[in-house]
Amino acid sequence: MLNRVRKTIRAYGMLQRGDRVLAGVSGGADSVALLAVLERLGPSCGATLTAAHFNHGTRAGESNRDEAFVRKLCETRGIPLLTGSMGTARRAAGLSVEDFLRRERYAFFEAASRQAGANRVALGHHRGDQAETVLMNIIRGSGLSGLAGIPPVRDGGRFIRPLIDCSPREIAEYVKKEGLPFITDSSNADERFLRNRIRRTLLPEIEKRFNPAIVDSLCRLADVFRQEDDYISGAAKQALEAWPHGPSGAALPVRGLASLHTALRRRVVLEIVRSLSGPDCAVGLDHVQAVLDLAEGGNPGGSLHLPGRLLVRRSYGRLEFIGNGHPAGRPRVARAWEDPGETFRAAVPIPGTLRIGSLGMRMRFRVLRRLPAEPSATPRTAYLDLDRVSGTLVVRSARPGDRIQPLGMKGTRKLNRLLIDEKIPRDRRNGIPVLADDISILWVPGLRLSERARIDGGTRRVLKAEII
Repeated sequence: MLNRVRKTIRAYGMLQRGDRVLAGVSGGADSVALLAVLERLGPSCGATLTAAHFNHGTRAGESNRDEAFVRKLCETRGIPLLTGSMGTARRAAGLSVEDFLRRERYAFFEAASRQAGANRVALGHHRGDQAETVLMNIIRGSGLSGLAGIPPVRDGGRFIRPLIDCSPREIAEYVKKEGLPFITDSSNADERFLRNRIRRTLLPEIEKRFNPAIVDSLCRLADVFRQEDDYISGAAKQALEAWPHGPSGAALPVRGLASLHTALRRRVVLEIVRSLSGPDCAVGLDHVQAVLDLAEGGNPGGSLHLPGRLLVRRSYGRLEFIGNGHPAGRPRVARAWEDPGETFRAAVPIPGTLRIGSLGMRMRFRVLRRLPAEPSATPRTAYLDLDRVSGTLVVRSARPGDRIQPLGMKGTRKLNRLLIDEKIPRDRRNGIPVLADDISILWVPGLRLSERARIDGGTRRVLKAEII
């Protein structure tokens, strides 16, 4: 395994002489193997090593056990250790536990690397993690960047993954051969998390019934998509050089954008959004498509808001992107459609009741402990898979370019077209509420439930939404 890791480090330029490396160590077999490998290989390239452990505090005494184990491990091996724990941050409504903990963990790694003076942060992801990530993103309907999976290096080499070419079996054999102690995280067996369901159920079934080498196939797919993603990203950045853009905003000619290939148009929009809202902004394909619909539609003066406090508006043949487009502390939604009327946006309390004064409506939300006998939407009630929600769950008015994937359908439909087909009068469309996350609409009360929110045999948490 050591030779494989050496090749990976060399291929991606992960380590250079004089580097200071911070290794994330959870105490599991993968992270312990990472620590041992870096300890072994670091001196050969003049790198110094510090360990970092983040206590999530989510598993009662188990989390403290993990921290104590890592402390003893590092003391035994003479490796400096930095630790951190969950602060006072609260999980936003609709944000999955997995995503919330990931954000907190990476924030800790950033702070710990500064404290240690480290220019590299090493993480223990391997080929199994890569395959799971690609398959998970396929299930979620990700674009090219998502299918590229976990990058071996990120942020210009700040984050590195030396084990990314190693299989779980190789790591297990290395740990056994070296006699390395490790602990097992019980949450890895919790199938409420999509990744665990993929690891424990879906991948083994595919290996057994369809392709025994599915992990290798998915990893090769990630390599191909990552190369293509890099190419398209470079082409998009080159196209943007001709148009004014900066840290606070951008302006694209509508005709110039339309002249590009469809794939390049999407990436140009995505590159601008990432530059203004950050690489981790919760912008999905539906958001990008909404921007393109705005550019290509017949309304020359439309606008919409995207996650990351970004306003997009069309004006005089230009598509303008304005950073920090929401007033501080007062998120709002751009005027829906072209009809007059009051617009609204409110975060969903789970559990709790939401009042929408402008509509004279109350909505109640709660998580069910067991699946309902008939989990189908009615005009006033919907049942949704809460673990499929991405980002913040809100009730809001419709936006230009809004799309939904109706339950049972493969493709998406424009919400405006759906309302027209349902013969909703034009003067009423602005007042129709939608339940949405950071990606797309999940429920249009009285009309449609989204395929993304569908309850199935793998559902563990059911959100009941009802108008009362």
